[in-house]
Amino acid sequence: MDTEAAYVRQLFTEVLSSSDALTCDAVLLSGGLDTSIASETLKRLAGSQLRTAITVTIDPAQNSLAKSHGLFIQEPQDVIYARNIAEKLGLDHHILTPTLDELFFTASGESTLSLCVRVRQTFDGMELRNAVVIAHALKYAKSIGCQRVCTGDGADELFAGYSFMQGMSDGDLQKYTLNMVKTMSFCAVPLAKALGLEVWSPFLDPRVIEYATTRGNSRELKVGLFEGASHGKLVLRMAFPEVVSAGRKKEPIECGCGTTVMPALAELAVSDKEFESEAKEALDKYGIVVRDKERLVYFRTFRRVVLHGKDTNQLQAGSPDACPDCRFRLRDGTSFCSVCGLYPARPIVKD
Repeated sequence: MDTEAAYVRQLFTEVLSSSDALTCDAVLLSGGLDTSIASETLKRLAGSQLRTAITVTIDPAQNSLAKSHGLFIQEPQDVIYARNIAEKLGLDHHILTPTLDELFFTASGESTLSLCVRVRQTFDGMELRNAVVIAHALKYAKSIGCQRVCTGDGADELFAGYSFMQGMSDGDLQKYTLNMVKTMSFCAVPLAKALGLEVWSPFLDPRVIEYATTRGNSRELKVGLFEGASHGKLVLRMAFPEVVSAGRKKEPIECGCGTTVMPALAELAVSDKEFESEAKEALDKYGIVVRDKERLVYFRTFRRVVLHGKDTNQLQAGSPDACPDCRFRLRDGTSFCSVCGLYPARPIVKD
């Protein structure tokens, strides 16, 4: 493992020494392992233009409805780790604390939610709880003059960062990783493009993808013990043991920043009568199933920015490639509907 870790460290040093990396002037700093490696390695390289770090966190004190109903089980953790990384590197750290109302319930104009819905063409909660955080940070980066932003996209997909991947056998994990390369999609790229920014991630460099799917595509390199606990992304932790978040467990964006309370908050914010009436309207008018109140919150924006004026006959009803809930075409090679979040949206064929 020591030899492999040294190889990975050298590989990432080369990737982060490229002009694509050195011209990043900001990082979306979640405080997780991925952005910790990227920012801490990038900052020590000569020629790096990295000066700014941006972190989004939900402050329970500013969200009285969610707080009064005990929806925040713990304080969001991203900001704790991110602050330590920024202080270590001497970055100009911007900590943004939008309210949940600001992110999810502002309907007029090009709100953060409407930007995400329009660009990503979705009303799926799992997508939007994460995308609004990225979009809010990118909008702020644009407002302060940043041009090229570094992210940690791709590390979880390539190095078994997700808990369900860590329970797979070696053979299944290898196959799953190869399939992930074909189907993985990240909201930061199209959102940044819509805002006139560029984003870049070292984990999506072709050299890193090649390593993760060939020489490095084995469970023993991706899953194992580090500092006494079982983790994914093992070889990355072994390669960069000195970074602030080397031992931090994986948390989805929504958990680390606090938007994970949205399903429960939507239950409070939308009455049963509203849900029944609007869900029926969606089914009657568009043939779309809206399964829960959180999806309804997002569907209201989806209806306005995506469906407005659309011929419902264009939604591909009856097509074998159409989602049975929303009737939009499924992406090739996946059983997950990226529009409404239904899973499985087509039968899963096992080898």
